[in-house]
Amino acid sequence: MTLQTADLLFIPNNHEALDEAIATSTGNYVHVAIVINTHQIIDASPKHGVAIQRIRHFFEEVNVADIYRASLTETQQSQVISQAMSYQNRPYNFSFYPNDDGLYCSQLVQLAFANVLTIPQQPMKFGDDQQPISNYWLNYYQKLGVAVPLNQPGTNPHDLSKTPQLNYVGQLRYGDLLVD
Repeated sequence: MTLQTADLLFIPNNHEALDEAIATSTGNYVHVAIVINTHQIIDASPKHGVAIQRIRHFFEEVNVADIYRASLTETQQSQVISQAMSYQNRPYNFSFYPNDDGLYCSQLVQLAFANVLTIPQQPMKFGDDQQPISNYWLNYYQKLGVAVPLNQPGTNPHDLSKTPQLNYVGQLRYGDLLVD
């Protein structure tokens, strides 16, 4: 399977603590990255902030991704990548508040695609089956020293994957990569 510029790589739950909390509150996809070319992606992650990574290094961490693609012209693809790269070196948005200086993964995608796709924001959820704010998120935000941004406008990978203009293309695994 050949990746194209501006493809989106959606990462399913890897069952780590943060992944579990995100999946419980929003859905199975817990991360999303933008393909720059067949060798590189750009994403916003807690480990790197907004950064460009080699695809092989990215897949060493995530192992598998579902590929989604919008029908974009080459000019639109270039606009998406240029916009995404304008945020390079910004920190990760650990609070998920919309006015934070940093960006989280789906926030980067929303901003990068803003001129070519309508990606609606949704009220942010942090609950589980028992309560509107799970214990994980209560502890997480207590450590940050800020209130949980419950119902603040935002995005998440799972809802983003349901954007009507995005089409599922297939799945890519680390072992499928033929390039470095």
